[in-house]
Amino acid sequence: MLKKSIRLPLIYFISRTFWNLFANKEINMVENISISIVMYLIIIFYEWSKVPYEWKKKNNE
Repeated sequence: MLKKSIRLPLIYFISRTFWNLFANKEINMVENISISIVMYLIIIFYEWSKVPYEWKKKNNE
């Protein structure tokens, strides 16, 4: 799950860094890193929320 989740933020970080380098000649590393981390956390939360919790399993034991 972690390898799958980190792919999009990593691609965003690399592409945004190269875009800043070539278009603006200035790289905003703090902005790129922070957006990538937020993207990663959102994807992890989304993947975590898709897994259902088994309520009856806890009651039967």
